[in-house]
Amino acid sequence: MKFGILLIVIPFLLNKEERTFKRLNKAFEKNTEKAFVLSKKINSRDKELASPYYFQFLVYEKRATLSKSSKSQSTILINALNSGMSFEKRAGESLLTKTDWANKKESFKEKVIQCLNNLKRDKNKTQFKKLKEKALKIYDEISVDLTENMEQTEKLKDLAQNTLKSEEEEINHQFPEKPSNANNTTFGKNPTGKENIVSISEEEEKKFIELLNKARIEKNMVPLEIDPDLTRAARYHANDMAHEKYFSHETQNLIKGKLSESIGTFERIELFYPKGANTENIYMGFGTAEDAYESWYESSGHYENMFNSSTTKVGIGLAKTSNNDFDYYWVFCSSIN
Repeated sequence: MKFGILLIVIPFLLNKEERTFKRLNKAFEKNTEKAFVLSKKINSRDKELASPYYFQFLVYEKRATLSKSSKSQSTILINALNSGMSFEKRAGESLLTKTDWANKKESFKEKVIQCLNNLKRDKNKTQFKKLKEKALKIYDEISVDLTENMEQTEKLKDLAQNTLKSEEEEINHQFPEKPSNANNTTFGKNPTGKENIVSISEEEEKKFIELLNKARIEKNMVPLEIDPDLTRAARYHANDMAHEKYFSHETQNLIKGKLSESIGTFERIELFYPKGANTENIYMGFGTAEDAYESWYESSGHYENMFNSSTTKVGIGLAKTSNNDFDYYWVFCSSIN
């Protein structure tokens, strides 16, 4: 009896995987970024399918090729390695053969090694270690090592950055207070502006601001001050996107299974912060501050928002829609007032 059930279930699973691969492949050929978003949506419904991770790997691989710096490229390559490991773990022999995974994986290894050499050249010890550590989880050997001179240079670099750190510590950062009913927010309708949602990781939010302010100071720009109301606005939108399963600057409400636009970006932010905002960035992907920062840094429009010379205050929000490592939402909004 059990054998008969297996005969029925296994072909169904295989057909579902094949249909998913065909759908994503067709989308990928038309628009790689739209295929990426589609793969995330499929992930949210079925985390055991291998195909979505394969196409996420391809998109990250493409993004890495277009990256401007060794640091940002290494972050994207780490994302690609995560996707590759998830694909390899779930894919059957037929799918591994169909995608020529063994050769693709070996070819990708050369890109990882090249980036490690560039990080070594740029004396970026931290990113070097992160990338190599991740690569060794999927490859048996990575034949690039740090040198003693690089270790010494990194120590001198850390000492030189102490001044920047002390300047950042003088900034008045104020996150919203945490009410006891913060996570009882009702979604699916327009916000009132009174919502106050607890962050899933205030530590990562602070880390993002530290990364941004460090870069702004290095560019002789004024560091940004965290504003509690802008942060409430950012956290609300991040959680609303996660809960209603959409990715857009405009607020969307899920009504009878369909999303409909309900309120514009700056109109929504103004409910929380009456003085008004001048920018908003959104990101869907991994939950680390580095991932969100590098993604926006590599996009000209998002970069300009982060390094707007008129901006003085900022809000940052992080939300998670499921247990999937890829399903995080980040929102950044800022103001000149």
